[in-house]
Amino acid sequence: LIKYYKFKFMSESYKIISSSILFWFSQKKWFVYSILISIFLLNLNTPVGLTVPAYHSLIILLLVFMLVTFEPIPFPAIALLTLVLQVVLGVAPPNVVASSFMNDAVLFVMGSLMFAIAIVHQGLDIRLAKLIIKIFGKSKRMFLAGLMTISAVLSSFLGEHTVIAIMLPIGLSVIKNIDTQQTDGKNAVLLTLFSIAYGTIIGSIGTPSGGARNVIMINYLQEFSNVSIDYWKWMKHAYPILIIQLIVAYFVLQFTFPSTLNNIKMRGFKKNVGKTDIKKNINHLFSCLIIIGIVFSWFTFNDIYGLGIIALAGALTFMIFGMISWEEINKNTNWGVILLFAATISLGFQINETGASSWLVLRFNELLDTLPSNSMNVSWSIMAILSGLTANFFTSSATVSLIGPMAIELHPTDISFALSSAIASGFSFLTVISSPTAMIIYSTGLVSTKMFFRVGILMFSISIIILYLMSQFYWVTL
Repeated sequence: LIKYYKFKFMSESYKIISSSILFWFSQKKWFVYSILISIFLLNLNTPVGLTVPAYHSLIILLLVFMLVTFEPIPFPAIALLTLVLQVVLGVAPPNVVASSFMNDAVLFVMGSLMFAIAIVHQGLDIRLAKLIIKIFGKSKRMFLAGLMTISAVLSSFLGEHTVIAIMLPIGLSVIKNIDTQQTDGKNAVLLTLFSIAYGTIIGSIGTPSGGARNVIMINYLQEFSNVSIDYWKWMKHAYPILIIQLIVAYFVLQFTFPSTLNNIKMRGFKKNVGKTDIKKNINHLFSCLIIIGIVFSWFTFNDIYGLGIIALAGALTFMIFGMISWEEINKNTNWGVILLFAATISLGFQINETGASSWLVLRFNELLDTLPSNSMNVSWSIMAILSGLTANFFTSSATVSLIGPMAIELHPTDISFALSSAIASGFSFLTVISSPTAMIIYSTGLVSTKMFFRVGILMFSISIIILYLMSQFYWVTL
């Protein structure tokens, strides 16, 4: 009898353990696959022309790409794994990895996220809604053009994650009573949401503070090529592209989602945003002064203090004056994203320092030699399209962190390659996982992944063409 119960207990335990393992594998299969592929590559001979640390850095790069794409483990875990593997696999000593982990680009990401939370907490969406109605409220199409334009301008200075959080409530207030059963009403909803989304995405390329990828590329250019790009110089290169993209996006959306806009009731919306109290007015005014001060400092003092310290100063100002608590910032800051940014930047530095990026460039040039026409135009096109496509399935900042050194190595003295790679990685038009804006718009339940891709493929293609023409005919005049 004892043997029977012992056997039954062992049988039950085996079933529980085996089912737990199967369940874990079903949830983490891409983690297992990624590790097995990495182990297989580690046991191969090091490719000719690569040192062992350089080869290992590329294996870690592939591992990170697979893990971020399929996300079998959380982003913070991917970040920590990236740092651990750099030391364990001998890519760099611990102190070198630690020093490359924290720099101004990471401080900028941290400060921008905290600054964004402080701004959203003030409820500036009501103030912006009033401003848009006052300037663009004469017609519904002008109002949508205004949503796109204001989203783009704000996104270029404050970052898309901040602006989408402010602008989306305005868009949802406009469309909340629209009947989506009819095609005209459904198109009006999509036109409104895509106007905000595309304005926010397009605006993020305009200035260094528009996105972490921009600051990462500036940091890389300074480190690897000793080329300094200040706030104004970036704007001179990127803002004309932004303006042309906005015009194109407006007509692309009007063509894709034809609507009479009769379902949009502006009068009711104007009434809803017409009330504010004195306390809110004071908070909004003071918030605007802080934002202006930070943007002005980015223009004038970034060479002295760095973009990251200035962004942190903005969040600090809101806390000092009691406009937001640390608990609120801590609760809403995505620390995992900051960790991942820092880890991928660190890996990007090691890829360059070990010579892996130079090796990739040699292989890239060998590939170009096999093409019918070997020229800078072909290499530029491949680099820009590769950056754009990778960013749509990876993240833009991680893409620049990992592809950026290769883009710089291709033409160290020609910043057009580096800038094109960074700007193209901001063309987040294809997938809903490509940017915070895309994910937030998708989370409304009103936009499908197929719809996002169908509109995005046209916008992405046109944007690459615009970027190419501007780099060839406008940038050479600067």
